[in-house]
Amino acid sequence: MKIKAIITIALIISASLMAARVSPGVNTEQFREGKYIHINSMVIEFNKTDADVQIRYRLSPFAQAYMFMFGSKHLEPKIEEVFFDFEDIEVLRIGRTSALIRIKNISRQNDEFYLHDSRELGMQPDLLTLVYPDKTRQNIEYAKATPAVFYEIKSKT
Repeated sequence: MKIKAIITIALIISASLMAARVSPGVNTEQFREGKYIHINSMVIEFNKTDADVQIRYRLSPFAQAYMFMFGSKHLEPKIEEVFFDFEDIEVLRIGRTSALIRIKNISRQNDEFYLHDSRELGMQPDLLTLVYPDKTRQNIEYAKATPAVFYEIKSKT
């Protein structure tokens, strides 16, 4: 019985890889050099000293098959690798095409302003969007790091 299961799994993986090879919608160049994830967009939403980060990504066909069989929990180390330069990260949710991460102490408070020092990213997203507390946005294409910024929290008086 175990041999049948192994053969079935091997056939599923082979079929997935073959389908990806002939599928016109898959660009295999973006998955070269052992990378099985490509980050389409990353949105960092600042909230005082913390931030929530929403990333949207594409997985290689092999990674999709692996995730289908074994679950998304195995993607967590790769997601954490993207944020290697940040100190306190927590992966809240991982899905087939997106993940939600909370980063604590991404910024520091200085009087009524918050300062965020530039941090390197482990992977280069196609689009990095910074969302400040006043809901203004800054878009950066192909960012290798977050920019050094400061923002203000308006007090409700």
